[in-house]
Amino acid sequence: MMRQLQKDAGAATLDALAEAPRFNQWMADTIRPYMQGRVLELGAGIGNLTKILAPDRDNRNSYLATDIDPVYLERLQALFPPGSSAVEVHRCDLTDARDFQRLEGQADTVICMNVLEHVRDDRAALAHIFAALRSGGRAILLVPQGPKLFGSLDVAVGHIRRYSEEELRSKIEEAGFQFEKLIPFNRISRPGWLWQGKVRKQTTLSARQMRRFDSLVWLWRRIDPLLPWRSLSLIAVAGKP
Repeated sequence: MMRQLQKDAGAATLDALAEAPRFNQWMADTIRPYMQGRVLELGAGIGNLTKILAPDRDNRNSYLATDIDPVYLERLQALFPPGSSAVEVHRCDLTDARDFQRLEGQADTVICMNVLEHVRDDRAALAHIFAALRSGGRAILLVPQGPKLFGSLDVAVGHIRRYSEEELRSKIEEAGFQFEKLIPFNRISRPGWLWQGKVRKQTTLSARQMRRFDSLVWLWRRIDPLLPWRSLSLIAVAGKP
């Protein structure tokens, strides 16, 4: 029952995020300066970020979008039919070393957004990301920040943990990466997540809520760096020496 709840809530959240193109653009604009060469996106979901980032890649097969959910993979294939764009779609499990044997040393950039927090052995996952990168390549990782914020929304969407800055940096460096940059992302949503997940005990983010939030992203982007509290998410940029 819990797995079904997590699956349903996760799908509902992705669909809600599909109703927030300005927010997805904000996220894409934040990580785009750190992307280079051939891109591997792990946990691409239904392609909310992929369809923004992939058009930047000019060469055929220069963007590999992956997931483990067959429904998400089907939706990705519909967005990016084989041979029609720079995007290839494949199944890849971040927790399975066998899936990374064919990917070893293949990517210049690995994008892993809102995935590590779902993985029980995140150290092994980071080792797989490291192996997939070429020397000089770069990983871009977005995770939820703040263990004390962990609540019903986290449980519903299948989060195992929320990270502190110290834990994230430590695990990245343990995997062999050279830590480059830590970017606080989305301070504006922290109070709302606390209210909805810890106080009201909600289990989903509705499309209506996301559309309302998205309508004001132009404002959030301007004031977010000025807010005095920690961000809801962290983006880490780390290189493979």
